Amino acid sequence: MPRIELIPEVYYQPNDPIHWEYDNLPLKNIIRRQNLINLSLDDVLEQMRDAIGTQGSVANRLNQSIAEDGSLKTAAIDDALHSIEEHTDGTTYVRMTKAQSDKLDLVEDEATDVILQVNSDGSSMVTFDTGTVIFDVSDSVTPSVVSPNKVKFELAFPAAAAHQHYYGLNPVHANLVTPDYTNYKVNSGATAYVEDSLRVHVNGVRIFETDDVYVPGELVDDPWTLLHFTPNHSAGTFALSSAITSADVIKIDFDISYI
Repeated sequence: MPRIELIPEVYYQPNDPIHWEYDNLPLKNIIRRQNLINLSLDDVLEQMRDAIGTQGSVANRLNQSIAEDGSLKTAAIDDALHSIEEHTDGTTYVRMTKAQSDKLDLVEDEATDVILQVNSDGSSMVTFDTGTVIFDVSDSVTPSVVSPNKVKFELAFPAAAAHQHYYGLNPVHANLVTPDYTNYKVNSGATAYVEDSLRVHVNGVRIFETDDVYVPGELVDDPWTLLHFTPNHSAGTFALSSAITSADVIKIDFDISYI
C-alpha cells in the first residue's frame, strides 16, 4: 500500500478561528484508523508475496494443481509421489517390489497343481491337481509332522526283509538220473529264493544274468566258455546258457526269505 503516513495531515491550526484542539479529534481518529488498515493490509500482502513461490503470482501457483471448479487436476496428482516405494504397508495391503511382481506373473491364473519330484533325475515326478497329498505308512518308513513345518520319516527294519543267507553251496541237477549240466536246483527241495539274490560261480569265476563272462576250463589248456545264467527264483531253479562238464566246479549263493 502507499506510505500514507508520509502524506501530511491537514489539521486545524491554532490561529484558525475555531477551537482547533477539539475540532481536530475526529480527523486524528480517521487518520489513525487508516494507518491501522494500511498496516493490516501490508501484512496480507506480505503473506501473499510469500505464497507466490517461483510462479510469479499466487494464481499461477494454484493453477498448477487446482482446476477452475476447485477440483484437483489429474495431471498434478500423477506428478506427485505416487511411486510404490513412497507408500507404507497397511493392515489390509502391503507393497510389492518389481521382482516380486515378476514372480507372480509366472503363476498361471487359478493355478492349483503341485509337482513333487522324489528323485534327482526327475524320473519319478507326479502332478497333483486335486485333493490332498498323502504320505502313507509302509513296513519300513513312518512319516510324522514336527511343528511347525517339518516332515520327519522314521525308518524301521521291515519284517518282510528278514531272510537267511546261504554261501558256497553245490547246486543240485534238475534231473539226477540224466544230468544235462545246464539246468539246476538251488537245493534238493528246489526252495524258492529271494529275487536277484542268486550268485553263481563256475571254476571260481562269477557269472551273471545279463552279461556273458568267459569261464576257464578245468585245466590250463582247456578252452574258455562264454556263460551266463537265467534264474527262476519262485521255482528255486536256474539254467546255464551252455553246458559245463562234470569236472567243472559250480558254487552258488542265495537268500531265503522268512516270510
